[in-house]
Amino acid sequence: MSVHARRRAALEAFLLDLAPIWTPSPFCEARPAWCATHPALANALLALDDATLAALSADDAAARAFLCPHLPALAELRALIDLPQRETAQVPAPGHLAAWHFIPGRKAAQIDAFAAAVGEPRAPLVEWCSGKGHLGRRFLMAWGGEAKALERNAVLCHEGESLSARARLQQRFEVADVLAPAAAASLAGAHAIALHACGDLHRRLVDLAGPAGARALDVAPCCYPLGTDNSYQPRGGASALHLDRNALRLAVTETVTASPRLAARSERLSAWKLAFVAQRETHAPGVPYRTFKPVPAAWSSGDFAFFLQSLAAREGVPLAPGLDYGAAEAAGWARHRAARRLQLPRLACRRAIEVWLLRDLALALENDGFEVELHRFCPRTLTPRNVIVSARR
Repeated sequence: MSVHARRRAALEAFLLDLAPIWTPSPFCEARPAWCATHPALANALLALDDATLAALSADDAAARAFLCPHLPALAELRALIDLPQRETAQVPAPGHLAAWHFIPGRKAAQIDAFAAAVGEPRAPLVEWCSGKGHLGRRFLMAWGGEAKALERNAVLCHEGESLSARARLQQRFEVADVLAPAAAASLAGAHAIALHACGDLHRRLVDLAGPAGARALDVAPCCYPLGTDNSYQPRGGASALHLDRNALRLAVTETVTASPRLAARSERLSAWKLAFVAQRETHAPGVPYRTFKPVPAAWSSGDFAFFLQSLAAREGVPLAPGLDYGAAEAAGWARHRAARRLQLPRLACRRAIEVWLLRDLALALENDGFEVELHRFCPRTLTPRNVIVSARR
């Protein structure tokens, strides 16, 4: 059994064991069932002050240390999810700064780190879901050669072609839907690269690389729920682990880019939504939680009463005459504060879900004849989606 198969199996056992903890969301169930089976854990979480909660939410190791007395299985998790940092190549500086420096700083830093981790290509490059082709262009600026960029948006292709022409690089754009059968032909004999290919886009690349005859592949997956209808379909072999869209969303809940203003707005929206959920439960007690469509931004930019009235009207939930909107909002905030605390054990498991998904992709490529490594290409402070699936044959 290969390393990827052993690690996938170990992570699967861990996730199945703790499924009653990480599966239910406290934003949907005010008190998940595990609160009754682990009352000491629930009480310890609900007693956390804001500063401690923020510190634990930002530090996975500290969160595991806090939770381990109540959930001993977490003690083994670090060994299962730690991935090596790839020794990086020396990437020559961009030779055509005018075609490079307009890229936002964080994205440019991610591209630089990705290129440094991959190093000089082994074959003609194919950039999968290229957008304007920034990633492939960075490789060409560093090492020369030629590259093909596959992108279904013709406008982005045109803009990418202009940037490549300005930099005098051999980068050819093709308007192509990578989910269409014809995309496979572009991978024959190629070194495919993709930075933050979302959902089905990275899964499609992994599925095609072997049969299409790719020589090498380096992909940093992202946005695992996108393109998944009901549940994830394992690619590396049979599995007892069922990951639905909620589980896949949990794997990508960590963000590092939101400004304090946007974070505060998100907190308020969550509290207001939970205030609505409380009103819905009052109207129909005992009815299981059900999702509702996204809320228009205009509703959350006004006051709480307008928000609640608008959402209740859309969802067909009658509000009590003479409702105390101040008390209703306060109840939403109280539920939000409790949910954030009870969410902590779920957050401690999110990287395990992601690494299981990555091991599954690696195992699928290994089954197709590739030698496969997983490694980090940058700190999680630059992007939490910081793992490359690197395959060679």
